[in-house]
Amino acid sequence: MTINISIVGKPNVGKSTFFNKIFSKNISKVADEPGTTKDVISESFLFGNEELVFHDTGGLKKKAKSKDENQSYITKECLTAINNSSIVIFMMDANDKFTKNDKQICRMILNKFKTLIVIINKADLIKDEIKTRTKYFNYYFENLFSDILIKPHFFSSIMEKSPDVFLRKICSLDQSTKIMISNNKLNTFLEKTNNSHRAPQKGNFRPKIKFLKQVNSRPIILKAFGTRLKGVNKDYKNYFLKQFLSHFSIYNKVVIIKFVNNENPFS
Repeated sequence: MTINISIVGKPNVGKSTFFNKIFSKNISKVADEPGTTKDVISESFLFGNEELVFHDTGGLKKKAKSKDENQSYITKECLTAINNSSIVIFMMDANDKFTKNDKQICRMILNKFKTLIVIINKADLIKDEIKTRTKYFNYYFENLFSDILIKPHFFSSIMEKSPDVFLRKICSLDQSTKIMISNNKLNTFLEKTNNSHRAPQKGNFRPKIKFLKQVNSRPIILKAFGTRLKGVNKDYKNYFLKQFLSHFSIYNKVVIIKFVNNENPFS
């Protein structure tokens, strides 16, 4: 089976160096000047039973800086690579701050229902601050994205002997997208969640989720059936989703839960 993976991010975060590290040879040109990579560069190899196809893309910039012809072309090529991939690696520089532009890029990727892996590159430059920077990046991904669980991975193309840990993760993530969770496991989770934290009361009534069912795997879509579910507020929906993701250890993927006013999930 073929898995397409795009490497995206702002200019000069180390995308091409990481790409070359994967293949242990200089395929993609590396330079200090931004805009070195214009065309998408693709290369593949077999890892276990999977064919992994990596796409090294040009640096994405803010919309205000993306109007010149050169950057417009780079952005268009990058978006095409993302659309053709099932997994997207979003790369940041370990010394960078998490910006509004970074959030917008990640949200764009998630809105396309792509599996998102976040790599914080050049970790060798912050060896003495690794704990502080880990907390910094974890904070943003925990609080800015209510529909996904992401733990950024710190990486150094200089220090790491092999990127095999990421290659294994990629194969594992691809396999996990095919799994359908049984009704029994879903409703065991539902019972546990209802017992620990029910939906808040709306007026004289309390919304109640009575049955949970998975209806799709790519992307993962669930239907929650019950009574008065139109009264479930956004905060509880976010809480319920995060509990689901944590309970089933679903990372790097967007999950959609649709709340349906119907006591019978089979009607």
